[in-house]
Parts: sequence; structure tokens; C-alpha cells
Amino acid sequence: MTIIEVTPARYDECLEVLHAGFGTEVGTFGLTAENTPSNPAFWPPDEVARVVARPTQLFAVEQDGRIAGCAFVGASRRFPGTWVLRHLAVRPEARHRGYGEALVAEAARRARGGGGSSLRIGIIGENTRLSNWYQRLGFVTVAAGQHFPGLVFSVDHLELPLT
Repeated sequence: MTIIEVTPARYDECLEVLHAGFGTEVGTFGLTAENTPSNPAFWPPDEVARVVARPTQLFAVEQDGRIAGCAFVGASRRFPGTWVLRHLAVRPEARHRGYGEALVAEAARRARGGGGSSLRIGIIGENTRLSNWYQRLGFVTVAAGQHFPGLVFSVDHLELPLT
């Protein structure tokens, strides 16, 4: 397993990972391209480049020359000292091998290197399995059950202290 910086030449491969990784939750939470088009399961081909341009760093875990998982991280515009982890996804067939944990560790390393004191992520509030996974990695819930226009689910925000 190797952590790599994703170049534009591999954005399509990351998009496949995002579609597959987020796609496993679509039926569970009633998501469709019509009711939640911002979900990475439904992203169009140019969305990865658009997210990277925010600016956000895109990195991946590679196994045997293939991207097994990817994530985005960048400094928060709303919370000084906080970095935001976004859209972490692992191919379903590559799960339970430590790739997700490696991506979180890399995001934390990058956030610390950028002067961050915490790493924040927003997840589907009803996804208790995912919430429990992040909590096992040291994240704590800082806001729960938030509702935002255009989303058919609530959002929980979790943070990992980096100090």
C-alpha cells in the first residue's frame, strides 16, 4: 500500500472509486441523482477537477498499481485551524484492509503540516456504522442532526483533535 498524490491523468480512476464507494450507501439512505446530486456516487466526469480547484488536495491509496481509495483534504474557510476531510471512499472490494485508516492518517498528517489543530468531516447522520468507525479512529461528534437545503438526510460533523 502506497499513498500517492493524484494527478489529473488519474482523476477518472478516482471518480470510479467515488462512484463505487459512495454507491454502496445509495439504497440504504434513499439517495438518488435527483434528490442528492452532490453525492459523489452521482458526480459527473469533471467534478473531481472542480473539487481539487477549491483548492483541495486529492490523494489516494494505491495497491498493485490500482487506486483502492481516495480522499480530499483542505483548510476550512469557516473554522480557523481546522482542516476538512471530504469524500473519503474505498472500493467496496478493497474494504477492511486498512486503506480507510491510511487515508485518514494521511489527511491528519497533511492538516498538521498545514498548521491545522483539528480535522473535521461531515457524514450522513443516520449512518451510525460510519460514525462508529470514525469514533474508533479518535473523532468526536461536534454537531449532530443538522439539516441543509438540498439534502435528504441529516449531517453529523465529527472532529479529530490533532494536538
